[in-house]
Amino acid sequence: MNKKKIVNENGKSFSDLTTKSWFRDKENIKIGDNFPKIISGDSQTIEVKDILFGIHFQTWIIVIDKEDKIYLLKTSRELK
Repeated sequence: MNKKKIVNENGKSFSDLTTKSWFRDKENIKIGDNFPKIISGDSQTIEVKDILFGIHFQTWIIVIDKEDKIYLLKTSRELK
């Protein structure tokens, strides 16, 4: 019996970065394992297009970059 994989054409996928530390650098977000690695350049930079916040509990944010990629971040991992 052949099983067909069902693909939702309207579905979006995202990168789960909830275990990473991050901070806002003007219009960008820098993401890494910890603060020293971010400062040393061992990090990922997201060029932010839009940020969506949780409605009832602001424990996470969804970041959309300029290439329409989606990232999930925990607000408790933000470095200030």
